[in-house]
Amino acid sequence: MTKTDIQKLGTTIASELIRIGREAGGIKWITEDDADHAVGELARCITLLNLYEDREEYEKCAIMKVEIKRLQDILSDHDSNIQDDET
Repeated sequence: MTKTDIQKLGTTIASELIRIGREAGGIKWITEDDADHAVGELARCITLLNLYEDREEYEKCAIMKVEIKRLQDILSDHDSNIQDDET
């Protein structure tokens, strides 16, 4: 079996699993809250920051730090809006 055959097989299996999951209704693909996306993106950026620090790619670290700060600001604004709604 060639590498291309294996990739096609993997894609077919993944597509079938996704189809079955959607039909079963057990997986919700759309999040309702933008903060959920921001948390996921923040986690990704922190992971990349750690990777770039290990590789000593400091220019990329600087970019990740800016993005992390932006996402933290979004999340802190979201948290303060929730607290204002509760009072």
